[in-house]
Amino acid sequence: MANVFIFSIDDAAAKASFGITIEKGYELETVLPVIHEEIQIENLRRTYPDGKCYVWGVQERGGNFSTWDIMAEGDLVLGYYDRSIVAAAYVLMKINNPLLAAQLWSKSLEGPFSLMCFTSEPYAGEVPIVSQMLRYLDLNFTGFTKLDSKKCDNIMSDYGSFETFVRLGLGYDFPFSFRHSE
Repeated sequence: MANVFIFSIDDAAAKASFGITIEKGYELETVLPVIHEEIQIENLRRTYPDGKCYVWGVQERGGNFSTWDIMAEGDLVLGYYDRSIVAAAYVLMKINNPLLAAQLWSKSLEGPFSLMCFTSEPYAGEVPIVSQMLRYLDLNFTGFTKLDSKKCDNIMSDYGSFETFVRLGLGYDFPFSFRHSE
């Protein structure tokens, strides 16, 4: 079963890079020179034929690595800020690349946001988490977390898919549909 991951946009570094990540994305040609594995380069070119990619990252601290490690293609990622979901996208690929992170985002005293996932084009818009949504989401998230499996089960039970939840529960209309291969 696919998972849901929450990126909390709760510090200055995350806020600074979030707008670029969501609104503009990154030119693939600026990303590729820092990636040294040919298969990753090929996958990125195939995934982003228009030359624009979308990357979300977290620092390798606390429990972030173990959370990021279970992330897989087809998982849903949600951006969270101030009791609202502010973005949604699907994971297409993930890499751990401190050099790329340093190139894309400002350096932090605690290290680069090197645990990265390349995503579908994110949909952005503020969707407050109201009491009717507590069956699916918590009111508060901090850092980088995996949504509790019971809440994921509730989403699947009530909506049938994460895509339907995002469209109906959150009111987002994804630029494209992602079908997770089981």
